[in-house]
Amino acid sequence: MLLRWGIGGVWTALLVTRIVVVSTAPQTDLTFFGIAELVAITVGVVAIVVAVVRAQTIRRRRADDALALAIRRIDPTVWLVPSAPTAELRDDVQTARPEVVLGDRVTWAFGATEASLWELEERRATRLLVIRWSRMVHVGIEDVLGERNASAVAVHYVRPDDSTAVATFFVRAAPGSRRLLGRGPRLERLVADLARERIVA
Repeated sequence: MLLRWGIGGVWTALLVTRIVVVSTAPQTDLTFFGIAELVAITVGVVAIVVAVVRAQTIRRRRADDALALAIRRIDPTVWLVPSAPTAELRDDVQTARPEVVLGDRVTWAFGATEASLWELEERRATRLLVIRWSRMVHVGIEDVLGERNASAVAVHYVRPDDSTAVATFFVRAAPGSRRLLGRGPRLERLVADLARERIVA
């Protein structure tokens, strides 16, 4: 709000000054005022765009924090990974639960006995998929082509009916972020930690 008032105040001051100068001294060169107005407009637009992006990031961060708090109320020992679903994961979840349409942001919770997929739905934490460590076969990294070209974590596991399945997901850089991790130390370390948990469990 203060930003909008500040930008509006600067633009108003420039306009009033220009009108006064034109009225009192019509022969004055107005090039300076034209440049000043252009700079003010550019700065104002940039400031508004930055403010909108920042507000969206804050909203996403608050949603991720609310989901994390809800999950930890159920199991305070889990470690959480902010994620984004692949098209394959969306299809798998919708096949199992036709009423669910995954959003762009989900969270994986990794506990002592299982890995679970969670989403915040109308301020309520909803668990959409559960994979027990004892049913995991392999954890690796795959390059996924599609709506978001990036490297995804692939969890190969055995369903309760003994059929095999793969759960793939992108890893977001941080809670509230939309940026996805590519191949590199952070993603490789995460996969190594998951593989270690699978072996220990």
